Amino acid sequence: MNELDKKIREALAAEDQELAESFADEQSIFQMIGDSFRGRHRWLVALVFVETTVFLVLAILSAVQFFQAETERDMMMWSVAFLLFLLAIMAGKIWYWMELNKNAVTREVKRVELQIAHLAQRLRGLEDAQD
Repeated sequence: MNELDKKIREALAAEDQELAESFADEQSIFQMIGDSFRGRHRWLVALVFVETTVFLVLAILSAVQFFQAETERDMMMWSVAFLLFLLAIMAGKIWYWMELNKNAVTREVKRVELQIAHLAQRLRGLEDAQD
């Protein structure tokens, strides 16, 4: 923990520290993957996983066909097919990692909203106490 974190923790009240500690645990990658299958776009995530698996099988078949090809033309065709399938796999994986990142950012924004609501409630309580 760096110096700034220490100063922030000291500035927080006891109840704020409890709230901050409840948010301290970050999700593991497996929890994030599980959450992606429970979100609004779970059908799209499942479709990308199926698409990635299909393209992986096709890439493996293309590699096998490449080594069994007898002419240079066939070797070029199978190598291009292999590269295209790998590009499709990479596109699916990049999209999926962006989806995981979006979910993590959304979760953090909701945490900030909760903290702002908590702060507004405390400020209203202080205003009522002064009146």
